[in-house]
Amino acid sequence: MKIDHIKRILFSVALFVSLGAAASANEIVFVPVQTELFADPGGQSNAWGDYDNDGDLDLIVTFRDAPVRLYRNDRNGFEEVGSRLGLPTDGGNPRSVAWGDYDGDGDLDLYIGYSGHDGPANRLFRNDLEGEQAGFTDVAETAGVAIQGITRQVSFIDYDADGDLDLYVALRASVNRLLQNNDGVFTDVTFSSGIMEPRRTVGACWFDMDADGDLDLFTANQNGDRDGMFRNDEGTFSDVAIELNMDSPRRPLNEGGVGCAVTDFDTDGDLDLYVAAYGDDMLYRNNGDGTFTDVAPEMGVANEHHIVTGVWGDVQHDGRPDLYIVGYINGKPRTPDYLYVNEGDHFINRLPDNVAQNDTDHGVQWADFDQDGDLDLALAANDPAGSHYLFRNDLPADIAGRSIQVLVLDAKGHYTRAGSEVRVYRTGTNDLLGLRMVDTGSGYNAQNAKPVHIGLADWSVVDVHVTTMSPHGPQVEVFRKIDPRTLAGKMFIVRVGN
Repeated sequence: MKIDHIKRILFSVALFVSLGAAASANEIVFVPVQTELFADPGGQSNAWGDYDNDGDLDLIVTFRDAPVRLYRNDRNGFEEVGSRLGLPTDGGNPRSVAWGDYDGDGDLDLYIGYSGHDGPANRLFRNDLEGEQAGFTDVAETAGVAIQGITRQVSFIDYDADGDLDLYVALRASVNRLLQNNDGVFTDVTFSSGIMEPRRTVGACWFDMDADGDLDLFTANQNGDRDGMFRNDEGTFSDVAIELNMDSPRRPLNEGGVGCAVTDFDTDGDLDLYVAAYGDDMLYRNNGDGTFTDVAPEMGVANEHHIVTGVWGDVQHDGRPDLYIVGYINGKPRTPDYLYVNEGDHFINRLPDNVAQNDTDHGVQWADFDQDGDLDLALAANDPAGSHYLFRNDLPADIAGRSIQVLVLDAKGHYTRAGSEVRVYRTGTNDLLGLRMVDTGSGYNAQNAKPVHIGLADWSVVDVHVTTMSPHGPQVEVFRKIDPRTLAGKMFIVRVGN
């Protein structure tokens, strides 16, 4: 670790000299971390979660035809521990990954989805790190989730708001599956719930699009298929994409939706939706009444360059979420990525040169792995010339700490509240500083288990409002007079619900 630390210092000094000045509030500087460890190509999906409950975020990365890797974060650096903890070493094509406490025992479990009818079935790894046999145990067969097919987005969500995590599996070449959790064993409710989606889905985003207290589902569908918007009415779903003009009709076979990402990009208190596509991308602004308007052209993000996915994060702590999007064309490495910085009335690409030279084509995630308060960047490229890079965000210290990161748990302290909404207000006022959602699926076919991150434009004392889904509509709990200075980059942990 000492050698790596010295390398990082030397890199930072060289970067300082080349820029001629220290990083200012307006500069975006990403520094590569442990480049020898995060070096191999073939990375597909990546996701953050604190699997060992030590208070920092660990990173999982799936690879094409190579072992799954779990990088444990010990704050002095990362160490690969996946193989010795029982994660797959047999290759195959693991294409998707999701963290979630499906059995409600207080630690994070892991679902891995494989791509291919002839390859391995999907696997559910129960976290047994506190048990007699420390490690992960594959329980997919007994839990009823050993699905086989061309798996894409997988998500642990509580669609029926009964307090446990259900599972959604998007399949590129067959009907997607919704599986209801009943005491750790899953029942297929795809048809009985009305959520049957036969189109060629790659991306799927769950969020409460109509603010009625349950999670709805958007599906980004490929090969010319229309996209779907499934409204949840007390556990029964209806596809309302056509009536909301969110279906993207009449696309050619070589175009279609690929990924999606949810946030409140305009800070008006409701959740908006970005859709990455082969063809025109969309940015659906929530009108606040259950309808949406595509504002991608006027906001400058109607990219036509074969985009795979996007992730939201406030890179500079100005209070506005920015958008990192990933370009990919099969057989053409170095298809460009974009970092669209949110200027309020438009976005502008400000991807740093060193990231552009080492960009990705699939997995991308934001997370504050070093707990300094700002968002760092993890990438994964599956082309032969790529790698699975980790970049540290080097905001000046006084700006890096100007954020609040809220980890939402249930009343028992378990991670089962995906889709909950966190609003931060200037304390004692209705001045909304930011709205973010607990991840239900993001990056490329992945789901994190991490705190929501809200950058702050100033050192405000804040009130935190957490909205959870329930059978009785949205439930709001308020935590008042939180001073971000007292957190120093650490998570603000809340327990909500029953």
